Amino acid sequence: RPGDKTMLHLGIDPNLTIEYETVQDERDDPGFLSDTVHLTKIFRARVKLSASARGVVEILVEETIPVSDDDRVEVGLLNVQPAALIGEEDLLDREEKGIIRWRISLPPAAEQAIHWGWKVSFDEELQPIFGEN
Repeated sequence: RPGDKTMLHLGIDPNLTIEYETVQDERDDPGFLSDTVHLTKIFRARVKLSASARGVVEILVEETIPVSDDDRVEVGLLNVQPAALIGEEDLLDREEKGIIRWRISLPPAAEQAIHWGWKVSFDEELQPIFGEN
């Protein structure tokens, strides 16, 4: 249909490698004056294009972040670098589906680090379920 978009996966590009790393994974339990649990996760992905690549490659990177459907569970983004895409569709997908996107351009032999994270806060009485959308 006119206006529809399709993403076509053509397989793995042998010139492209991505390494993921969990930089921080913490749980702060409630203290003496607080009933709030804080979960913090920060990630890094290194996207590398080999020197044997034929030219500049445009890459769309998509990652997921938690989305809360309960007002008692707060979710906030942390340490997003470089800036994520902020088009209308990108922001809607981030809010509704928890998808965060970056578009990067890599010349041969280049590397780009992407950082992102989130903090979830909730009352210790709650037991939120983290799962895929």
